[in-house]
Amino acid sequence: MTPYVPALLMKIHPSSLRIALFVLLSLLVTGCMVMVLVYSPVEMVGILGLRNSYLIVFFVSLIGAFTSFTTLTTYPVVVAMAAGHPHPFAIGVVAGLGLSAGDILFYYFGFAARELAGGSLEKRLEKILQRLTRLPQIAIQAFIYFYVAFTPFPNNLLTGILAFTGYPFRKVVVPLVLGDITLPALVAVLVSRSLI
Repeated sequence: MTPYVPALLMKIHPSSLRIALFVLLSLLVTGCMVMVLVYSPVEMVGILGLRNSYLIVFFVSLIGAFTSFTTLTTYPVVVAMAAGHPHPFAIGVVAGLGLSAGDILFYYFGFAARELAGGSLEKRLEKILQRLTRLPQIAIQAFIYFYVAFTPFPNNLLTGILAFTGYPFRKVVVPLVLGDITLPALVAVLVSRSLI
């Protein structure tokens, strides 16, 4: 039975897979938003316990990656956890990994949504992608890193635009993850040393 699964997936039309991915990611985003509305960060700490600080930081950061949709932000939780945690740098790295996971999900959400674009919009997106591919790749990757690591703007604006235009994920993932880890780790270390 197992050998037939890949053959079955090969028979499914790629646009059907993208639409299914779009629906699944829409359900995930909706579930995260409902969770944020039902539970505050303090209640999440109460439910999961302080011993699970890494899990709390990761989960809140994952939800925080959707900050343009919710009022929950990652950094108050990072500050609160890093202030009394014996390993603040680790708290920052875990927060960054949570942000990365959320941004990657948002990238795939935008990529799946691209399938729903109309003909004229798709032509415009192709032109934007052609312009992006003409630029030096190191400049685009540096821009992604500095945007994610040092600007106050939501990362999903950038990841959504890159995904919607069809910019390759393999060129986005490294600067995205490094940028997502940089700022929370820096904040956590500065808080632990009472510099913020």
